[in-house]
Amino acid sequence: MGVNSNMNLETVPQVFKRTVKRYGDRVAMRKKEYGLWHDISWDEYYRLAKYVGSALISMGLAKGDCVSIIGENCPEWVIIDLGVQGAGGVAVGVYTTNAWSQVEYVVKDSESRFFFVENEEQLDKWLQFRENVPSLEKVIVWDLEGLRHFKDPMVMTYDDLLEMGRQIVEKEPNLYEQRTEQINTEDLSVLIYTSGTTGPPKGAMLTHKNVTWMAQAVHGPVPLTPSDELLSFLPLCHIFQRLFSVFVHINYGYTVNFVESLDTVTDNMKEISPTFGIAVPRIWEKYLSAIYIRMSDATRFKRLVYYIAFKIGQKRATLRLNFRPVPFYLEGLYWLAYSAVFRKLKERLGFERMKVAVSGGAPIAPDVLHFFHSIGLNLIEGYGQTEGTAVTTATILGQSKLGTVGTPLAGVEVRIAEDGEIVVKSPGVFKGYFKNPEATAETIKDGWMWERLMKMDISRSRIVRRISLSLQEGKTLPPSTLKIS
Repeated sequence: MGVNSNMNLETVPQVFKRTVKRYGDRVAMRKKEYGLWHDISWDEYYRLAKYVGSALISMGLAKGDCVSIIGENCPEWVIIDLGVQGAGGVAVGVYTTNAWSQVEYVVKDSESRFFFVENEEQLDKWLQFRENVPSLEKVIVWDLEGLRHFKDPMVMTYDDLLEMGRQIVEKEPNLYEQRTEQINTEDLSVLIYTSGTTGPPKGAMLTHKNVTWMAQAVHGPVPLTPSDELLSFLPLCHIFQRLFSVFVHINYGYTVNFVESLDTVTDNMKEISPTFGIAVPRIWEKYLSAIYIRMSDATRFKRLVYYIAFKIGQKRATLRLNFRPVPFYLEGLYWLAYSAVFRKLKERLGFERMKVAVSGGAPIAPDVLHFFHSIGLNLIEGYGQTEGTAVTTATILGQSKLGTVGTPLAGVEVRIAEDGEIVVKSPGVFKGYFKNPEATAETIKDGWMWERLMKMDISRSRIVRRISLSLQEGKTLPPSTLKIS
């Protein structure tokens, strides 16, 4: 499905409500508690988000106000996210690994009026800086373990907030929808704070247009359907996971499964066997290492069979990744190898149903990509930045080539400037940095976003080279206009 910059755009709440109407009692999310997976339907998802949003409106949340969220991936996180956005607010994710001073910076800089925290650990961080953030009016906690007897006038429980929202919906059933209708596509949807490697973190302002456009644009490289399944475990405050766990999710209606914890990712992967996966290179490298370790402990016969099968898969992958035809005999040998070795290997990893996997967030080693293609997993690479709503270029399924990061998404223009910088124009380009017009002016010039990578010399060189090769492969620009520094 082609996507261009002139398509009819919607706000996040409009997309969400449309999908809820379409799928109703179908499963939207799953979470595991006490050893069992529990389903949450689209209807329940919307109802809870409406309760959250209605309660916040009644507590004074105005259109454009920021609300911070800190916690591990779970249904509550995304329910709060969409509840905030439906109420016209701006959702601000905070990394759970941040020290209290870093949490303070985000909450203070965003001028958040409400702060949702997962548990006692995250609440303790707020207690360290509570006197320094006068804009904060209420802290809401959703996991009460260790906090049953904790009392503070500024703190309330998530369950109490939901009950407040339920009562408001009973009295004013259209309050939430009335606020939702006031939102337009140029309003802010989320603030994503950058890592701050070149100074304090900056809040990238992504609009409803940015995120809803991108949710449709990624359909080219990652064709998704309502029957698909995703395992969510990367941080939700990062745009990569947020895109697929929230924005693409509510657009296509597939099921998002939340891991129990970061320690159970591999177990949960085997239990769910998702149909598509997303991860950063470090995760794919860990899976590769686990396979090597497992094979080193196998019997000599099993190692021999694996070695023969892998050599066949490797030879086939090399041809396919260089767009060369695979001889009939090699294709036949590959399917024998797949039946004897790779199918079982993928089952043990939880990859047997995975039709496409995406690596992003950093350049992935070509050897890692080559390995997964050798065992029959379609692992594609994408490139992008938070400021471009996550994705600038991506490999189209079946068109992977080592050393490139695919071609620009439909509706995205990419250039390599004379100084070697990557320059991008698309409906996904952000509105600017929150309360930082100087940094915004340096990054956006005449509608083009300059992806400043000068401080990351090694990664920058690899990224620019891959982008340049991608553009040449896709014939998006004549090679004479490209400069690799």
